[in-house]
Amino acid sequence: MGAILTKSVSGPVAWSGRDLAADASWTYRLSDADVRELDAALALSRARQPIVERAARDDFPLPSFGLTLSGIAEQLENGRGMFLLRGFPVERWGGDAARALWGIGTHLGRAIPQNARGDLVGHVRDEGLELSDPHARGYQTRAAQSLHVDRCDVVGLLCMNKARSGGISRVVSSMRIHNEMLARCPCYLGALYQRFAIDLRGEEQPGEPPVYYRPVFSYYDGKLSCGANATYIRAGQERVGRPLGPVESEALDTFYKIAEEHVLSMDLERGDLQLLNSYVTLHDRTGYEDYAEPERKRHMMRLWLEMPNHRRLAPDFGTYDFATGKVVGARA
Repeated sequence: MGAILTKSVSGPVAWSGRDLAADASWTYRLSDADVRELDAALALSRARQPIVERAARDDFPLPSFGLTLSGIAEQLENGRGMFLLRGFPVERWGGDAARALWGIGTHLGRAIPQNARGDLVGHVRDEGLELSDPHARGYQTRAAQSLHVDRCDVVGLLCMNKARSGGISRVVSSMRIHNEMLARCPCYLGALYQRFAIDLRGEEQPGEPPVYYRPVFSYYDGKLSCGANATYIRAGQERVGRPLGPVESEALDTFYKIAEEHVLSMDLERGDLQLLNSYVTLHDRTGYEDYAEPERKRHMMRLWLEMPNHRRLAPDFGTYDFATGKVVGARA
């Protein structure tokens, strides 16, 4: 177990949802000029590279909007760790929305695989699966999710269609949770700095372990990072034959109880792009009811990004690399 941070995390990253609900500084609405620039980049990208996932940043030039994205990337790592862009004309773009999302991603970082299939542009929608299936992941169902992190530096969700009801996005600052636990129940923090087994839900390669290990909190190189996912922690510990003990279970329950006090809810509209730093925020969505017509069903397109300005992670902060099928630790 590494060092335990015994002072509060300062700055805008330790926000509370009740403070941000009336604060628009974490949102950006595209201008007409931004959309024209994106349309021009789409046309050039189609001409240069028919395969979306092979398009490079130079194939998707954004001379002005790209500067805006650079500023947002800085805010994601060194500001609040979250941003919402509004006004992408996804209905007009249709199938080109995936190309637009990919192109935007090239101006932020590098897309990495999201699952064992190797998807680089993922689709978050109901695939008729249930969470009771040990190989199903929450994004493949209509069920409510628990607050969690994704295995990437930044996750981007572009709303293509809303659900008929429900499906509300929720985000919380894990740095605020740490500060609250330090002030109110510091006895539990130490338990959350130890490594937990994380269930891979059947996505491991043949011959590879069914879990990887990471702590909920990790303090390294002057930055605090969070790797919480209660559902996969509990399942992972069961899979390795070491169910959570009373102290670990109470610490995790307290973490999530405090999270609910500071969560920010947002009803993503068609054309909204939500960007979240996975190490300083957690996210989930409420359960939802969908439309019967396939073309109207809830649909989010997703990118997992490795960022050029990412933080260094501690050696015990493991993750799973779908590109290689291997568990990896800290990066240089």
